[in-house]
Formats: sequence, structure tokens, C-alpha cells
Amino acid sequence: MKLIDRHVLKNFLVPFAYILISLLGLFLVYDISSKTARFLRHHIPFLTILRFYSLYIPQLIALGLPMVILLATVLGMGRMSKNNEITAMRACGVSVLRIACPLFVVGLLLAVVGFFLFDRVVNRTYAETERLEEEFKGRATTQGVIEGGHFLTGSPASVVTFREYDPQRKQLKALSWEQETNDPEAKIIFTAEMAVWIEDAWWASRVAIETPDGILTFHRKMKMYDWHCLPEEITGKKLPEEMSLAELRKNIRMYKSAPQKIRKLQIQLNRRVALPLLNLLVVAVALPFALKGGKRGGNVAIGVGISMLLCLAYYGLAVLMSLINSIPPWLGVWFPNLLFGTGGGIATLQID
Repeated sequence: MKLIDRHVLKNFLVPFAYILISLLGLFLVYDISSKTARFLRHHIPFLTILRFYSLYIPQLIALGLPMVILLATVLGMGRMSKNNEITAMRACGVSVLRIACPLFVVGLLLAVVGFFLFDRVVNRTYAETERLEEEFKGRATTQGVIEGGHFLTGSPASVVTFREYDPQRKQLKALSWEQETNDPEAKIIFTAEMAVWIEDAWWASRVAIETPDGILTFHRKMKMYDWHCLPEEITGKKLPEEMSLAELRKNIRMYKSAPQKIRKLQIQLNRRVALPLLNLLVVAVALPFALKGGKRGGNVAIGVGISMLLCLAYYGLAVLMSLINSIPPWLGVWFPNLLFGTGGGIATLQID
């Protein structure tokens, strides 16, 4: 590693560490102080509180990394520019992109870290943090019973959804599923009040069958020969935030015939890649503010303020675009990245 790379990294990593620790500390102090009354009112054990924040911190890091990188780049490179170090390097024939090369490498590495956090850590801790939040509010959760879920049948494959599953009794409640016919637009709709595992098969009771032409038939009890899902394979319905990339793809394929059900899944799938990639793009966004402001001896605090506004604008735009149903999910998620990345890249290339 060349001397210039070590120097640039040192000026970046020191503020990066300070900013990351400071933002986490500020959030934790604020969040704990706002929840203290709940902890005391509901007699929440200290170990439960400690467990909640130990699970929640990876989520904060994954979501906050772009802002931390942006601020650290502005502060680090701004300081070098203000001290005329950037001017000296460029006078020796070193381009801005070459000076910033270590930052782009770090941004790429942190993009990989962010991707790993979202796909291996955050999704696995999301459900537990949500459950603990409900416990802090004094809302009891049902133990042992799975609230809502779905599973695939055998051939022909169809998705069975249920409202509740009791693993002890091996009992499903409020089921519904569809079966395809020769006409792709026409489907047979099934509903059942209950299904129970008896010996080696599922038995559904009070089954209503509606054919495409509107004819209804009822069965008191039916043996479901094509349900090959064993009781121990029944799991609760995961939220998109709880799924890995592989699970998101699987569920999107499962509901491919129901676009209204897969929009949230598609948004989450694209967001898992777009948000970590932002860790790389923000380097290009930050460089113009750091170098142009420092070159004039200006106030780095202005660049920091603008950077924070840009981060807030990004998150706000990302939320707004995902709420517009007329926009394809991939476009709604990737448009802010495209906008910020293109703008930052053009501004960086125009630095004199």
C-alpha cells in the first residue's frame, strides 16, 4: 500500500469510527431514556433489555452506514483539502480519482458488509426485536401457537394459507387455497375451517369448494392426499424483512400469479442490494462537497450539514417511491441510487 493510500485511509477511518460510535451512542441514550418508563412499568428484566439492544444494534449499523461513510468522507477529505494536502498531491500529477481510490475500495468493502448484515443478521433478529418491542409495551404474545403462515402442497402445486397453527395438536385453522384448471384465468377456490394431522395424512373439515362457474359444494371431511407437508415442516409466515434473499426469491416465484402479494417481497429483494450498494455511491456524492469547499478554505461544517440533508432526502425519496404502486418495485427502489450515484459521479468528475 502506497503512502498516499495510508494517509487518505487514516483521515477517513478516524472520523468514521468517531461518527459511528457517536451516532450509536446518541441513539441508544435517546431510545433508552424514552423507554425507561415502560421498562419500569412492566418490570422488564435488565437481561431482556440488554438482549433487545444487542439484537437491534446490527440493524442500526446496516441502516446508518451510508450516512456514516458520507460524513466521514466529507470530514476526512475536507480536512486534507483545507490543509492544502489535496492541492499538493494534484500538483505532483495525482488525480482526484486516484486520491479517492482507497475510499472507493473501503466503500465497496462496506457494501459487502452491509449486504451480509441485511441477509444474515438483520433478517434473523427482526422478529425477535419486534416481539420484545411488544413486550415493552405490555402486550402479551401467544406462546407455542403460530399466527399465520403458508405451505406448498404436492402436485399440482398450490399455496395453502392458514390463520393459526397449533403444533401440539397438529391443528390448522382457517385455511384457503386455489387449484388451477385448464383455463389459466379460471381457478377452483377451496376454504376449510380446520385441518388436523391424523396418523399419516392431513384431514380437512368443513371444506367449501367453489368452481369457476360459481357452483359451491361442501364436504364435512376430506383426506388431503396431495398435501405432502409434514407437521414439523409447518412454520409461521415470515415478513419480507425476516427473509433471506433465497427466501424472498422463493416466495416471489410462489406468488407469481398474484402480483399484489409479491410487491412488498420485490421491494425488499431490491432494497437488500440497493441499500448496501449506497455505501459505495456516497463516496462519490461526498467528494465534491469535501474538495471544493476545502479548496476555497470554506467551512467543512456546511458540507456536513448538506450531507446530512442528502441522506435524509435519500431515505425520504426511497420511502416515497416504494409507496407509488404505479411504479415497478425495482424502479422505485433503484431510482434514488441511480439519482445520487449519477449526480455524485458527474460532480466528482467535474472537480478541477
